[in-house]
Amino acid sequence: MKITKSLQTIIVLGMALLAGNVFAYSSESEDKKCKKPRFRTFEPAHLSEVEPETKISFHVSNWADPATIKAEARKVPMEVDVVDKMNFFVVTAKLPSSVSGKYARIHIEAKAKDGGCRGQDGWLLKVKKATATSEPSAAEAAAETAEK
Repeated sequence: MKITKSLQTIIVLGMALLAGNVFAYSSESEDKKCKKPRFRTFEPAHLSEVEPETKISFHVSNWADPATIKAEARKVPMEVDVVDKMNFFVVTAKLPSSVSGKYARIHIEAKAKDGGCRGQDGWLLKVKKATATSEPSAAEAAAETAEK
């Protein structure tokens, strides 16, 4: 009788240990959280007054997909140059010539390499009015040649 009780106890304990392994799950089945790209070091600074066609720059975290980095000013897309600095990306662009004499929100966005979630940010710049070119007009040029 004592042997049967001991054997039953061992079987019950063995089943309990196996049952614990059955209900366990691997870490592979866990959902990976998407890490949104972060943006920092905006140049020129927020609310700065700048000339038209000024060069702007900002940094993007290295978990962003560099092919998806976009920038626009007043909904006008800008061509961006992305440089990989190992820990982050340095992005530069030039303000569009159509944006002058106005405030312009620089809107930036990128997607993460893993998970595809989207990060976005931006800042506001005051763009000075474009000055007239220093070249003389055709009428002024004709007047100068007539005087000579």
